Amino acid sequence: MNRKPQPDTGLKVGDRVRLIAETLAWKAEKTLQGQIAEVIELRDNGRVSVRFDNGRLLLGRDVEPFERLGEPGLKAEGK
Repeated sequence: MNRKPQPDTGLKVGDRVRLIAETLAWKAEKTLQGQIAEVIELRDNGRVSVRFDNGRLLLGRDVEPFERLGEPGLKAEGK
């Protein structure tokens, strides 16, 4: 069974992401601004599908308007 290599988008299934502020996707999706999503699918063409915490799905989207969030449970060192 041969599998095609996935394009390197920098994202993996299970990554937590959010829309980058001031991008076209962010401006178009007012209800999703500031919301956190999970990558649920990586497509062969480099696009991703994500599910937001409120249940909303964005299917087959470019990865550019998304930023990956830090690992859950990791905290920055502070004073």
